[in-house]
Amino acid sequence: MTNFLHKLNPFYKFITLATIATGLTFIHSFTINMWIFTICIILLLLGTKPDTWQKALKIIIPLTVIGFGTFMSGFIWGDPPQSTFGTSLTSAQTGLNMLSRFFSFTGLGLVISLTTEPFALVKSMQKDGRLPRKFAYGMMAAINLVPHMKAEYKNAHLALAVRGVRVGSLSPKVIFAMLVACFRWSEMLSIAMHSKGFHSEMSSAKTTES
Repeated sequence: MTNFLHKLNPFYKFITLATIATGLTFIHSFTINMWIFTICIILLLLGTKPDTWQKALKIIIPLTVIGFGTFMSGFIWGDPPQSTFGTSLTSAQTGLNMLSRFFSFTGLGLVISLTTEPFALVKSMQKDGRLPRKFAYGMMAAINLVPHMKAEYKNAHLALAVRGVRVGSLSPKVIFAMLVACFRWSEMLSIAMHSKGFHSEMSSAKTTES
C-alpha cells in the first residue's frame, strides 16, 4: 500500500477538505454525504499504512454509537411523528440525513487528522499560506500545550493519591492544580516569544499603524 496521503502538501490538503466541509454545510443530501464518507474511507485504505487504518477503526467504532444517537434525534424529533416514537417516513429521512452528515464530516476529519502532522501543517501554512510568523508560533504553542496539560493532570492526580486524597476525574483540586501549572507554562512561553523578537515585531507594527 502507498502512503501518498501523508506526502501531499498539508496546506493545500487542509484547504481542500475545509472547502468540501464548508460546502457540505449548505447541502442536505444523504447520497452526497455518504459518497463523501465512502471516498474518505477509500482514500484512507489506499493511501495510508495499516496502522493508520487501525487508528481510524478505533475512532469510527465509538463514533458509530454517537451517530446512532444523531439518527434517533432526527427520527424522533425531526418531524411531527405519527406515533410516540415518530414512525413517519419524513422523520426517518431526517434521521438518515443527520446520520450521513455526521459520517461525512467524520470522514473528512479522519483524513486530515490521521495523515497530517500538526507541525508540518503549521509550517506549510506559514510557507504556502503566508501565515504570519507570530501566528504560526502561537498555533504551535497551543498544539504543544495539550500534552503538557495531560501530563500536569496526571501529576496532580498522583500527588493527591500519594497524600491519600481520593478525587474524581473532574475534581476541582485536580483541575485547579493543572491550570496553575499551565499558567506558569504560558508565562514561560511569553518570555520565550520576547526572546525570539516577537514583541519587537508587534511593537514595530503598532508604531507603523499609528
